[in-house]
Amino acid sequence: MILLFNNIPVTESYKIEKMVEKAKTLYASEFYNVEGFKFLGDDLTIESLFPNWIIKKYETNPSDVLVVPIIKNYLRWLLSIDQGYGAQLEWENLRVPIYCNSIFLEAVAEYYFPNADFSQEPLASIRKNIRKFALKAKEEFTNKKGTEDSIKYLLVTLLGISVTDVFVHTSSPGFITIEVDSSEYYNLLSFDSFLREYVFSAGSVIVYRSV
Repeated sequence: MILLFNNIPVTESYKIEKMVEKAKTLYASEFYNVEGFKFLGDDLTIESLFPNWIIKKYETNPSDVLVVPIIKNYLRWLLSIDQGYGAQLEWENLRVPIYCNSIFLEAVAEYYFPNADFSQEPLASIRKNIRKFALKAKEEFTNKKGTEDSIKYLLVTLLGISVTDVFVHTSSPGFITIEVDSSEYYNLLSFDSFLREYVFSAGSVIVYRSV
């Protein structure tokens, strides 16, 4: 049975906005300044790449020192994302959750679960599982929201419960029963408030059973 209501009716643009906001916060600032650390590249300019005598000669007569504009335009091409090479940056490592730096996992979590605090327990303990959850989150969770399959997908990929140790039943309207192996029972209960806020439909009656 598909449950039609959920507790967070937010738009896609809002979720993306919150994700970006979280990513900037995690990386310390919009300008990638990590805890005041000054990178060597911060002072890098075209002029810093050449001896002073070459720069002075270039300033006096640019047409006699073609190496400066050549290097300048080469670097523009090298560093340009839209018209150039993109500096060989591994953009997939930033964009794809399975590859992205662990510092950004909270930002990915913010996209799927706006305002859930994955920096604090118990969510901090499963933050690393965001990678696995995000692999098919759209197809298996978002597009099937409220179904037995979507709930089980989250319990297995995000909470880390073995697929053979959990069973989800939604046979009656607004009534959800989750059965887990006894070894996972108390672990599951620790996530009850999170599940009610982001997974179960509002007003649902939830029953947890140890088997």
